[in-house]
Amino acid sequence: MRLFACMCNQPQRLPEAIAPVRASLVAAPPVSRWGLGYVQGGEVLLVRTPRPSSTPVDLYEAMARIQSDCVIGHAVSDRRFAGTDNTPPFRFRRWMFAQTGQARVDEVWPALIESVPDYLRRNVKGKTSAELTFHVTLAMLHDAGGVDDPNLPLATMRASLASAVKLVASHLRKAGVEEPLGNVVMSNSRALVAARLGVPLYLRRLHVPGERRERDETFRGVLLLAADGPHPGEGFEEVPEGSAVMVSRDLRVDMAPLESA
Repeated sequence: MRLFACMCNQPQRLPEAIAPVRASLVAAPPVSRWGLGYVQGGEVLLVRTPRPSSTPVDLYEAMARIQSDCVIGHAVSDRRFAGTDNTPPFRFRRWMFAQTGQARVDEVWPALIESVPDYLRRNVKGKTSAELTFHVTLAMLHDAGGVDDPNLPLATMRASLASAVKLVASHLRKAGVEEPLGNVVMSNSRALVAARLGVPLYLRRLHVPGERRERDETFRGVLLLAADGPHPGEGFEEVPEGSAVMVSRDLRVDMAPLESA
């Protein structure tokens, strides 16, 4: 399993900024399916590959082919869900979402999907816990009037995500399902929230060299990486369990407990 999200202010230089740590974006086999979500021309586009792979999947190589200031990539090893509709990331209008957990949600699906407005429910194509959590989060944002707000406060995004995760997890516990929901990354194309609710989540601030090899201060970027296995190396800061990382449109990074909002 490998999940990453990145934002920057100079899309054409994003591959250059991530190149020094490109090995951290390689998902070890087996990989059951993988995908990228990215913003281009004001729209969220998806590249999804539902075919299993017995060889490593290089998410950096896929990301480097596009130019975007906001990208989410996810390679999944769990084989219980197949097909394009169950391949992350998931999208609704300017929103994209991915989550590392793949909990069994058959028992709680009817009760939770009932709380999702019809116009959002029609967007649900698969049967993963990640897609369900995404649409419950969107329902929370709908209640707050924030689904289509381009200037949605990060505090509102974090609060809606926290409420949705808590609600889905509560229903799963009552149904006797102990599988964790896992780490989350979510973006409305202008800002991003990530939360550590499982395997380690790491934060790295991205840089590129200037003309004299010193740091180019005009470039700003952030990489978030969720991965099991060894620490990805120097320059990565581990995010505490239960914490949310919030990246604003101007690339400001803040960290706080997910449920403090």
